[in-house]
Amino acid sequence: MKSAIGYDLFIPGAAWRRSQFRWVMQDLAGTTRQPEHDPRTHLRAVFEWLWRAQDASLVGTGETGETALCAACVSAGWTFDAGWLPTSLNTTGRLVESYVPAARYLAWPALETRARSMVQALLKSSDEPSAGQVHGLIAGELQLGMEGCLSHAVNQAYALLDGPVTSTLHRAERAHAMAALALASQDAGLRRAAENDLNDLLSRQTPCGWFAEAGDHTATSTLAGILRSLIELSILLDDTHANQAALRVAHGLCNTLHREGWLVGAYDDGWMPATRHASLTGLVQVAGGWLRLSQVSSGMPWRDAAGRALSWVKRNQRIEGSDFALRAALPNSVPIWGGPGAFTFDAMNAKYFADALMMDMVGISIPPPVRRMEPA
Repeated sequence: MKSAIGYDLFIPGAAWRRSQFRWVMQDLAGTTRQPEHDPRTHLRAVFEWLWRAQDASLVGTGETGETALCAACVSAGWTFDAGWLPTSLNTTGRLVESYVPAARYLAWPALETRARSMVQALLKSSDEPSAGQVHGLIAGELQLGMEGCLSHAVNQAYALLDGPVTSTLHRAERAHAMAALALASQDAGLRRAAENDLNDLLSRQTPCGWFAEAGDHTATSTLAGILRSLIELSILLDDTHANQAALRVAHGLCNTLHREGWLVGAYDDGWMPATRHASLTGLVQVAGGWLRLSQVSSGMPWRDAAGRALSWVKRNQRIEGSDFALRAALPNSVPIWGGPGAFTFDAMNAKYFADALMMDMVGISIPPPVRRMEPA
């Protein structure tokens, strides 16, 4: 435990609840001590928390139209200091592709109803576009049959291409969104854009498979996002170079997986661990990436690695308790005070954990394979 623990735990001005102090004290006593339940129990708990994250958007809204839009969106997460965070259209869009299969496998049709309202919010939004919004609109048309989503997604995609690339992860996620939409809409310009982004991305990979990002180290969550985008790009664009790049990242992370099933928060080139805390944010997405590779590549230990990772996450998910903001929430870091995501529970953690659980339970892919939309 680092020497600055006292400063990290007691943030000036933070009015913590008793349940928050209890979380910290339990992590001080030892992590991964929660009972491991069957996958369906954990999956249900995840979507109960996401339901509350969506309901939290009702608080503090003003005009009727604004309230209706916010009510359809999902909070970006929850923090010890600020409580529920503002809604995120990027997060909301990415969750659509998770809500639809969950409605089926949990026999919870209200999740699909909420997914439709989330897509409507994406269609009405005038905010800056994001890869998550594009994915949500694709899911709206292909998974929910909501007409007009693809045409709106194409407009969003070209606006996204006009904007700057802010990071290597941003480029990878933009390429994935462009490639998926290009296949669905048969837009040759979007395919070329995806190929250009992919080529730039591949040029940034080091021989061991690592990617540099701003700062001294690269966060595991960043590497996980790049991995998943590369896997899907290799399929959508039928690109062997993307597949080879994805395998290098997957092997690098698999080789560093702790025997108990966790990954550190960041790595240097050569897959040298750069932190002492575990990254749950990165781990749940990496687990999904390994499961996706197990669907398209045989003879590799991906399912075993994913199973160990998911088991570790389950033992850190507290699905009981009276604090509804914390119950079933997944912290960014373990212990809770580790790294830049300390004391935070991102909604995307829940999304990627749910995706991996469903992929492991029933062998589906999330997002599902994109098909070409034939003209009416």
